[in-house]
Amino acid sequence: MENYIGKIVSPFDENESIDFVRLSVSNERIEIEFSSSKRYYGIIKTIIGVFNGFGKVTLVNCQNIGTSSGAGADVRKFSADYLFKGEFIKNPESFYFDRVNIEMAGLLDWTKISTINNNLFIDKKLTIEDIDIIEIYNSENFSVEIFSSNNINYKRENNEITIRENVGLKIKSSNGDINIWDYLHLIKELKKILFILSNRSTKIDSTNFYKDDKYPVTLYWTGNNSLGSSSPMSPRIKFEEVKPSLNNIIHNWFEKKDLHTSIELILEKSINIKLSRENYFLNNCFSIETFHRRFKNYKLFDKSEFKEIKKGILESIEKETIRELISNNLAHINEPNFRKRLSDFHSDFSKILPQEWIVEDYITKIVKSRNYLVHRSSRKKVFDRFDMLYASIFIETVIKINVYRVLGIKEDLIENLLVETSGTIKGFYDANKRIQIEK
Repeated sequence: MENYIGKIVSPFDENESIDFVRLSVSNERIEIEFSSSKRYYGIIKTIIGVFNGFGKVTLVNCQNIGTSSGAGADVRKFSADYLFKGEFIKNPESFYFDRVNIEMAGLLDWTKISTINNNLFIDKKLTIEDIDIIEIYNSENFSVEIFSSNNINYKRENNEITIRENVGLKIKSSNGDINIWDYLHLIKELKKILFILSNRSTKIDSTNFYKDDKYPVTLYWTGNNSLGSSSPMSPRIKFEEVKPSLNNIIHNWFEKKDLHTSIELILEKSINIKLSRENYFLNNCFSIETFHRRFKNYKLFDKSEFKEIKKGILESIEKETIRELISNNLAHINEPNFRKRLSDFHSDFSKILPQEWIVEDYITKIVKSRNYLVHRSSRKKVFDRFDMLYASIFIETVIKINVYRVLGIKEDLIENLLVETSGTIKGFYDANKRIQIEK
């Protein structure tokens, strides 16, 4: 948490200013504290101010989170969703930029792009070389490029030079300036696809908006945090393996929005560390069911054939109340059940599960466990908490593999991922199972 002292334009009276305001900024929250006798409990759209050692700021979507009594006046504490540094923004909805740069250490780890050529031990030389910008996406509205950056700090008193390198994304408008909120939406979606592909941190180190040759506007927000931590049991695609096809992959991610619901369900575990094993399991069940409905769905009967079947059934029922009840239940009868949906992924389950396990029996346990958690039905053939955790991981892997297919990733790469991920999960399962038995 970094703290700064400054002054703001009063959010209660634009003709007044308030001095000795404390600004606190961290990855988790943005807060300001100031003295005021006025009360307001609604959301304040913007608060602008200047802080020593920080500069001009605009706080957006500010909400009162606390009040304490002081000697002279009450001290108000407000939280903010966004903080823009570098320029006053009175109306964020009408603020447009031609590009935004975001730096991500996880992207450096994934791409392995480095501009530093270290020959200190042989030639006693360290050089920093320019690299070509890599365009990974281009559409009618915007393009996305990967760029490298370096930051050099000198500490003469310690005879110390620190070089920090990073890699980032440059999102550029192709057709007029883009609203700041549209940029944030693009950033969120790019973070999701990068996390799913790379299995690396998506923490953003800096976000800078540019317009023409003016000084950048820097954004601080909780969206800088990573979508989750890297997991050794999740598929991990190397950058070079998908680099030639990233344009098509990202295009499919933006176009095939039906994928997003399934991905958001499995990402909740990464974002919410307090999510229970039961809810983690249910989320993945809902995710694979949703994916099947959107991308593999079929009807048991042809639409016209089912219409005739339904009509015949309803016409044979005399009582109107019963006929209405049956009609409501028939609405979903042409959909495959959960067991059938899982069975359509039989091939993937057979490759990801340990060879000695019987896929049909495992699918039965998934169905029984889901039904128990949702309907509190019989506990027979239901996973215990340990196996439920690994069932969630197996289901999640099958979902990701099928998302890769929809995104256009080559099947030979997917087959390799299935083999690698299966071996890793089995290793963790066996090791942790032994620990469970020894307890």
